Amino acid sequence: MLKAYVERADGDSIGVRIMDSALDFSLRAIGFSNAAEKDVYVFQVADNKQKAKVFDELRSLGVAFSAGKEWCPCEVFEYLRDEQLLSGKYLRVAWTQPGQYMLTNA
Repeated sequence: MLKAYVERADGDSIGVRIMDSALDFSLRAIGFSNAAEKDVYVFQVADNKQKAKVFDELRSLGVAFSAGKEWCPCEVFEYLRDEQLLSGKYLRVAWTQPGQYMLTNA
């Protein structure tokens, strides 16, 4: 079941969309704040080292990383892993059609 996913991670911010409001406290504890949209949380990062640390914390919460085009969050995760800033598997979410998705370990 998809509780939340990283929808944006390029540049100097990470955007997480939640489906399970129980994650609100945990995301705020990491340093996320609500964006303009109700179910979107944003974290500003200083560099890739900090981004990797936040990704690791998100992974431990069961947050998925979305697949897609052009530096999608799962590609950013894999880049950070290639750079030895992260290790291990993560939960990848890919949409097969609107409202339907597939979760895999990557």
